[in-house]
Amino acid sequence: MIFRKDVVAETAGAYDSLAAYFQDVRSFFEVLSVRFSLPEYGVRLRPIAGNELFSNANSYLLSDDSSYPYYLWLPSWLGRFYIDADRIPDGRGADDVRTADARHIAFVWPWLGFNDAYVKDAGEPECWFGVAEPRPQDPRETVRTTAQSLFNHFRLEHTLDGEDQGWLTGHFTPDPEIGCNLTGRWHLRRVPLSALTSYYEVERNVIQPLGEKFSALASAPAVCAPDGQQPQGHPEPVPVAVRS
Repeated sequence: MIFRKDVVAETAGAYDSLAAYFQDVRSFFEVLSVRFSLPEYGVRLRPIAGNELFSNANSYLLSDDSSYPYYLWLPSWLGRFYIDADRIPDGRGADDVRTADARHIAFVWPWLGFNDAYVKDAGEPECWFGVAEPRPQDPRETVRTTAQSLFNHFRLEHTLDGEDQGWLTGHFTPDPEIGCNLTGRWHLRRVPLSALTSYYEVERNVIQPLGEKFSALASAPAVCAPDGQQPQGHPEPVPVAVRS
C-alpha cells in the first residue's frame, strides 16, 4: 500500500477546509492584536515573538526524535503570548523582558479539540486563553523562553486546582526530566471556536474577559521574595493531582 484510495479521494476537499481554518486563525489573531493594543480593559498587551505563532507541529522530516509517538506534520495547537506593554522598556523588544519584570503572561491557544496526549478530546475545536504568573527558577530568564516552556509543559489535567469565578486555576510544577523549571500559577478559560464567529463574540468571550483578568491580577501587589528570587503574586498552593 502506498496511497490509500479513500484518503486520496478526499484530500483536495480536506485541504481546502484546513486551509480555510488556518486563514480564520490568522484573522483571529490579527483582530486580537488590534484590540489588545488598546487599553480598553485597563491594559495594553504586546505579543511575544513578533508575528510568530507557537505550534506543536514538527518540521517536515521523514524521521525525528519527537516525544510524540506519531508524526505530527500539521499543528493541532497554535498559540500566542502577550505581556503588558507598559513593562517593556523604551527601545527594547517584548522578547527581551525578563519574566520577573513582566510578572504576567497572557496566552491564547486555538486547538482542533482532539488527538492530544495530555487532554481529553473536546468534541469540537476550542480556544484556550488565560493569564499565567510563571516564576522560572532562573531569575534572568526572558519571557520568550518562558512562553516556549509554558506552551511545551502546560498540563491541565495534572495541575488543575479548581475553579474560581468561571476561571480554571492551577499551578506549575518543575520537572527537570522534561526541561520544565516553572513554579507559579495559571488561570484558564475554554471556549468553543463555534462561539467565536463574529467580532462581537470574540470581544465578549475572549478579549474582554482576558483583558479584565490580566488587569485584576496585575493590580494585585507582588509579595516580596528573598534576594535573587522573583516576586510572588500569590502563595504557592499545595499540589493536587487532578485527573480526568
